[in-house]
Amino acid sequence: MINEAKKKLPAYTQLVYGDIYNSLDKSNTLDSNWSANIRTFFQYNKLVEAALNNIKMNQNVLQLGLVFGNEIDQVAQRIGAYGQYDILDINSFQVSRNQEKYGNIYPALKIFEQDAASIDIKDQYDVVLCFLLLQELPPATKAKVINNALNAVKPGGCAVFVDYHNPNPWHPLRYFVRMYNRLYHPFAEKLWDRDIDTFAKNKSQFVWRKSLYFGGMFQKVVATKKTSPIDEVLVAEANKSEAEFFLPDF
Repeated sequence: MINEAKKKLPAYTQLVYGDIYNSLDKSNTLDSNWSANIRTFFQYNKLVEAALNNIKMNQNVLQLGLVFGNEIDQVAQRIGAYGQYDILDINSFQVSRNQEKYGNIYPALKIFEQDAASIDIKDQYDVVLCFLLLQELPPATKAKVINNALNAVKPGGCAVFVDYHNPNPWHPLRYFVRMYNRLYHPFAEKLWDRDIDTFAKNKSQFVWRKSLYFGGMFQKVVATKKTSPIDEVLVAEANKSEAEFFLPDF
């Protein structure tokens, strides 16, 4: 159960991002696929598809942070009417704007005003998704959000992080992106310096997989929570029993 708690926006949001997330005109301009594609060098659709590959119909999914573009629509359609799709965001303006935007279009979708860095959810969701969120967070907040995401995953479920990454040395846009980040996204470069799994407190409780896109500029990291040793033994015994009583199909 998620309890809404109104939080004051961190001071860095106004200092670094200005009124982008508190202006209706700017938000509406950025909240389109063409804008999202330009800002991701036309990789947006590929990144959304990469996230969808880890989501199935009727699952319980938690997303940390609202995003511009059609990613929310795509996830909601993948989950369907009988799943659960909760989104948390600290910005009350964006929460209200998106609640009005989506209304009752997707029965599974609920949007809450909540700080992803301070939630306390344990073993509740099949998938927890962070889509292009970590790049905007200071290192200490990154660590809190990553660990809260991991804590919210059920055993056997997964946390999916889609975000920026350190491009290959030969990448033609590498130094342009670095300059842009230092001017407008000062927290993004930390994802160049550290792998996402190094922020995790209980790293060994998960199986980690990383995929890279667009010459290493973007990454998808999937952390699958291990089941308990007892569960693994039961599964192994069940598989053994099935093998012993297997009859070939003639």
